[in-house]
Amino acid sequence: MSPHETEERQSRDSAFPATRWTLILDLRGGDAPAAGRALEELCRLYWYPVYAYIRRAGESAGDAEDLTQSFFERLLERGDFKSAEKEKGKLRTFLLTCVKHHLVRDWRERSAQKRGGPAAALRARGSAASAEERYEREPMDATGSPDELFDRRWALDTMEEALGRVEREYASSGKAEMHAALQPFISAKPRGGDISALGARFGMTEGALHVAVHRLRQRFRRSLEGLVDETVGSREEAGEELRHLLELISKG
Repeated sequence: MSPHETEERQSRDSAFPATRWTLILDLRGGDAPAAGRALEELCRLYWYPVYAYIRRAGESAGDAEDLTQSFFERLLERGDFKSAEKEKGKLRTFLLTCVKHHLVRDWRERSAQKRGGPAAALRARGSAASAEERYEREPMDATGSPDELFDRRWALDTMEEALGRVEREYASSGKAEMHAALQPFISAKPRGGDISALGARFGMTEGALHVAVHRLRQRFRRSLEGLVDETVGSREEAGEELRHLLELISKG
């Protein structure tokens, strides 16, 4: 490892992010406004993966909506997060366990749940109809378990979040048009014709365009790594979780 790589590694370790785990800590804290903001953000990030898990577990669209909604509403009421620490493992695994516990506890009372309620604004992913439309587009292979679908949606949504962050960074630096032109090459190698057309469009040499694509790919990779880092408690888990995510994405 070069001195530069060592310095970068030490810098990243010293500032190891815990943003999404911090949401959990805020939920169990005594600050009501902070807990409310944390709940809204957690819902924005995980509403659809939770909904898809419950649907694949066999619930109807209406019951899945009620169960997903009540899961997020009750996070502040129950003690699920009182012993939660990022050092204890992956946020993805922790949340999935909480969802399973929620289904067991609410199995008989779910029919009494009323839609809406004080936390109706938590539907940050959109209406139940849009969630169901997304679910209908999921592959319905016979071997796909609820757990596998949850993981798949977590991986794809995390990738979309990483792409969105990079897009916003390019836009903020006045490079939105360049980003839009190069984004398809994050996952696909540009062909000669592509490079020639882009060169004429942006007045860049072939070599400069290849460098621009390489930098975009690096920035996306760092964005993806940063999002994964936020959901685990150690560097080792971060590497394991990133490999798992990339494997899931490669399967489509």
